[in-house]
Amino acid sequence: MKVLAIVRALNEQATVGAVVCELRAALPEAEILVVDDGSTDATAAVAALAGARVERLPRNVGMCAAAQHGYRVA
Repeated sequence: MKVLAIVRALNEQATVGAVVCELRAALPEAEILVVDDGSTDATAAVAALAGARVERLPRNVGMCAAAQHGYRVA
């Protein structure tokens, strides 16, 4: 069975890299998906550099809709 950790992020460039690294340490077999919910900062770039797969939404759609996008990707 594959494990996918879905992280919804909005303007979290300061913390998303650490979150991805902590998830990778805790769940080394998991794929990590960061759903960038319309961020206006470097959230997507930082998450990608930390090793996450990134899906960027063109605008902020909210936590529930971003999570649903992650479920569709899964």
